[in-house]
Amino acid sequence: MRRPIILFAAAFLLAGCSGAEPAAVAPSSAPAAGGSWMDGFCGSLIDFAKIGDFKMPDVEQGDVASARKAMDEAFGVFAPGFDNAVTGLKGLGQAPSAEAENARKSIVDALTPIRDQVVAAKAKLDAAPKDDKTAAAEAAVSFQRIGSDINDMPDPFQQLETNASLKTLATQAPNCKKLPS
Repeated sequence: MRRPIILFAAAFLLAGCSGAEPAAVAPSSAPAAGGSWMDGFCGSLIDFAKIGDFKMPDVEQGDVASARKAMDEAFGVFAPGFDNAVTGLKGLGQAPSAEAENARKSIVDALTPIRDQVVAAKAKLDAAPKDDKTAAAEAAVSFQRIGSDINDMPDPFQQLETNASLKTLATQAPNCKKLPS
């Protein structure tokens, strides 16, 4: 999950290098605009990157309180990770290039259905009493399904691994530096 985030970030930075401004202005303004957009892009993915570091706590079978706590922790990381990524990416202004817009759209399209599952499962668990064994079990099943969907998600970043220009631009965006490498 970490590798794809960095690669997407790189794609957006390169996209910021295009522009129709005069030659004297393009070298300074276009990269700055693309870098700023890319910084917002990477900023949208900071909470999403934390999902890769999450370790599910150990739960003893039959321990409802422990299971509930584990599910609350999991959804507490996954819900904002997915939601902030989708919301942030959708809220970015005009992409600096068609390539950047395609990368953003690809990520949003891949994350939105999973985000919707995570948010719905979290809301259902939050609405249940803390000692509801069925709710904890259903949340665990939902979480397994979500994990499977994450594993089955195509890697939209694969195309960006070999593009040195994109990687270079990502190094200029402060929020991209906050993402795991």
